[in-house]
Amino acid sequence: MTAVPPFDTGEGFLPAGAVRATPADLLSYLEAHLRPHAGPHADRLRTALLAVQRPLLDRGIRHRHTHTLAWVRHPSPYGPLYFHSGATTGQEAFLAFQPDTGRALVALATRRYSARTTLTQAAYGLLTELP
Repeated sequence: MTAVPPFDTGEGFLPAGAVRATPADLLSYLEAHLRPHAGPHADRLRTALLAVQRPLLDRGIRHRHTHTLAWVRHPSPYGPLYFHSGATTGQEAFLAFQPDTGRALVALATRRYSARTTLTQAAYGLLTELP
């Protein structure tokens, strides 16, 4: 059996695949966004965590898509939902959190990505449709 080499994105796609993290790392990252005033490094991180949640640009129909420095923010029945998703060859990721409910979600898939995949829609629905 031949091992499949790691996906090499090259210099042009480093933002899409250069960060290596476990699901636990990603959940820790979201927990920091949910509680920027807590944790061992809160005094140094609080300003940065709150800054990347600040609205910068409204786009889309009726300006529904509010962009921050790092997230897309959508309204939901349970308060604003911050999320970011992306995909490259062989993988897909969705990260989201809701400060008002204290909920966060990481959804990851390692498979061929296509426009018909439903990971992002299903994960988004978990935070916007459940009480």
